[in-house]
Amino acid sequence: MERALQAQHVLANQYMEFSAYQLLREAQYWWQGECQLIRLSNAEISWDAFQMAFYKKYFPESAREVKEMELMQMKHGSLSMADYTSRFEELCRFSRVCQGAPETYESWKCIKYQRGLKDNIMTVVTPLEIRIFSDLVNKARVVRNMHRR
Repeated sequence: MERALQAQHVLANQYMEFSAYQLLREAQYWWQGECQLIRLSNAEISWDAFQMAFYKKYFPESAREVKEMELMQMKHGSLSMADYTSRFEELCRFSRVCQGAPETYESWKCIKYQRGLKDNIMTVVTPLEIRIFSDLVNKARVVRNMHRR
C-alpha cells in the first residue's frame, strides 16, 4: 500500500486520507463505520490505525499466520540484499510483534533480520548489536560490498 502512495508522491501525513478516498463500495462503508467506532473511543484516526484496521478486515488471521511463519523462517539465501530487505519488511507488516509502536519492535526486527542474513555478513554485524533497523541494513550492505571485492 505504501509503495503505491510513494509512487504517487503522496505526503506521509496524507496517506490515511488518500487511501480512504480510494476505497470503493463495501470497503468505503466499512471504513466509515470504523471511523465512527474510533471516534467514539476518542482515539486518533491515524495512518497506523487505518492500516491495522484494514489488514485485520481484509487479511484473515490464517493468511497472516502463513506470512508470519514465512517471516520466522526467512533467510537471505540467494536473494539480493535489496530483495531480502524488501521481502523482510513486507512480511513484518503481518507479524503480530510488529503491529504495535515501532519502539517496541525495532530491536526484535533487527535481531530477526540479522539472523536471516548470509553467514559471512551475519558474523560481522551481529557483534555490533545494532538495534536501529535502517542502520543495520546499511551496515549489512557495507559488509556485503566488502565481501564482493
